[in-house]
Amino acid sequence: MYNDKQLFVCGAAAVILLAACSAASPPQEAAPEFGSEAQTLPPPGYGTLRQDDFTVALQSGDTQLKVTPLDEAVIRLAAPDTYQRLHGLVDSRRERLLGAAYSAGLRGEPAVFLVSFFTRAKQATYEPTNVQLLSKGILYRPAGILPLTPEWGRQQVRQEETQSALYVFDPAVDLDVTFEVEYQGRRSLAWAGIIRLLQAERGRVMSRAEG
Repeated sequence: MYNDKQLFVCGAAAVILLAACSAASPPQEAAPEFGSEAQTLPPPGYGTLRQDDFTVALQSGDTQLKVTPLDEAVIRLAAPDTYQRLHGLVDSRRERLLGAAYSAGLRGEPAVFLVSFFTRAKQATYEPTNVQLLSKGILYRPAGILPLTPEWGRQQVRQEETQSALYVFDPAVDLDVTFEVEYQGRRSLAWAGIIRLLQAERGRVMSRAEG
């Protein structure tokens, strides 16, 4: 049996050990949002844009390609329900996206895009790895692809069907300047007009939030 003095010493030692462990393991901070520093982001819930408003579309034969950036600075300008849906696509797969970026040798938060293929023909094929982005004179290939639809791997779309995936690109892809989407030798410059739309909506969002 321990006497009172021994119990006191043991109790004091336990308190010291617990304090040391707490000091060595500080609480984890929340992970930053993809693509932007939290303090520079517009507040969510005040945007009005539809997903197609900030999506680059490109037609190649019977196949239509849509590329949507999922950077928080962009999707926070969307209507609340659209923002929640697009944010959830990334947030629920954060570890896998970061893992794909790390495996490809990228460091920092990757640029993440939602890429979809669609056709109005009876059937069409697509080449997932042929989607590329031209930013500041540099052509970027996808560093990783995370399928969202179960039949993505067959690389075919039936009539009125959509196949989608999340694409991981180098964080050097800059959404604040014009970039081009390239697929099968075709390019789209649509982002140049989208930038102006985003800038105008950002101003309106900040005014609504302040009001």
